[in-house]
Amino acid sequence: MELTVKRQLLTLLISLGLMAPNLVSASEPDLEPKLELEACFVLGVKSKVLCGTLDVAENPDVEMSDDNKLSLNVVVLPKIKEQSKELPVMFLAGGPGQAATELANALNMAMSDIRQEHDIILVDQRGTGKSNGLLCDTAEYVDPLVVDTDSLNLQQEVNDCLTSFSDFHLPSYNTYQSIEDFEAVRQALGYQKVHIFGGSYGTRAGFAYLKNHPESIQTATLDSNAPMELIVGFFGKTSERAFDYLVEDCKAHEYCNKSFPNLKQDYLNLLSKLEKPIKQSIYHPITGLKVEIVLTKSKVTETLRSTLYALSSRQLLPYIVNASANGDYRPLAAMISQSSGSDEHAPGSLYTGLTMNIICNEDMPRAVESDFKNDADNYFNGELGFTNFTDVCKYWPKWQAPEDFAEPVTVDVPVLLFSGKYDPVTPPAYGEMADKSLANSKHVVIKNGSHVASLRMCMDAVKDFMQKGSFDEVDFSCAEKSVPNLFFTNLNQLH
Repeated sequence: MELTVKRQLLTLLISLGLMAPNLVSASEPDLEPKLELEACFVLGVKSKVLCGTLDVAENPDVEMSDDNKLSLNVVVLPKIKEQSKELPVMFLAGGPGQAATELANALNMAMSDIRQEHDIILVDQRGTGKSNGLLCDTAEYVDPLVVDTDSLNLQQEVNDCLTSFSDFHLPSYNTYQSIEDFEAVRQALGYQKVHIFGGSYGTRAGFAYLKNHPESIQTATLDSNAPMELIVGFFGKTSERAFDYLVEDCKAHEYCNKSFPNLKQDYLNLLSKLEKPIKQSIYHPITGLKVEIVLTKSKVTETLRSTLYALSSRQLLPYIVNASANGDYRPLAAMISQSSGSDEHAPGSLYTGLTMNIICNEDMPRAVESDFKNDADNYFNGELGFTNFTDVCKYWPKWQAPEDFAEPVTVDVPVLLFSGKYDPVTPPAYGEMADKSLANSKHVVIKNGSHVASLRMCMDAVKDFMQKGSFDEVDFSCAEKSVPNLFFTNLNQLH
């Protein structure tokens, strides 16, 4: 899951030139549309798109009124080829806590070929973006480099966060209700069916959509899977697995192995130093001012874990670990600063109120003692693989998830499942878990991919699958594509 503020989708660097689309309407609807869309601009997309809002009840158990109303924010990236009769694609964002419309620029690039013939529907999930975003307000900006995360009064931090949305009905900000919102948007746009594409937590939303409204889905493409039966929030063993792959690849790489022959031991040495917070004066990597940084085990391991989400950042990790193990914390400080450079919400980053509201009520209550013990049995981050969530969950408001929530999905809708070999949070085993109960599915492991790798490597196969509605004669060789294993080994060269 995208459970850090790293904006992995926004690192996609794909150049695209677009023709101006017809903005009178999107794809021809099957039914009379009830949601009026208007031409608009969104951040990062040069051409006009379509925008609108749909009012729904915040608390679905109470009739909608001025006091019980939530306006869902909707953006449609219209198809380029106006004559196309292909069904639209609804994108389900990750997190939990990403706002889909804030990813419009990245998706416009990554899904450019699909957009030629398909509208792309983006709906801010309730609790994100302009759909009552559950974003914790802070009195003032605190530089992540200088704050001692171990000394924070977590209960007070959570209480302060909750006051930001004290008027919201938090039990209604859940996965199942989000699916009813997406259904309402589909109906309001006039479509009998849509394709869905979900990444990371977006796959959890996709599985829930398949479970509750299979009749509305033509095909489902789900990348980096979190099936319903999985408990989201255990990132110890999966992080260790991904780091083991990094160590293995470094040993097989001439320059990396020569520069960092004891990479795993370097990491263990760094963790040993972090048994107590490290304080050191350095020049701030962003402001240039001299500051005293505070490095805690939680802060450091979470930062390093986040670099494993993409191969482009993964290649920096051996250098950062080795430098830090030898007392040079400047590269690590630069990485930490990059993750949170200002007090403004960065597009694509998490609305953490929704993140915790969902994980603390839909996932962690299902865990038993053996789950915690098993996940803590790792060298990468130990109990920090889950305590970053459970420590907050102690103070978060409780509500009951539906009884059937964790039941596997068994529909016969065509479902294409992707996993990345190097994924530090949703490894291929989770795709296999989902594949077992589905009647009409295919699981594809991208051998040189990490988290949500299909957006960068397999969009041609996804488009072909959507338009055929089956896996027959779809070319999945993208999953076997060779990618150079590059590693940053010194300040002068990238090998």
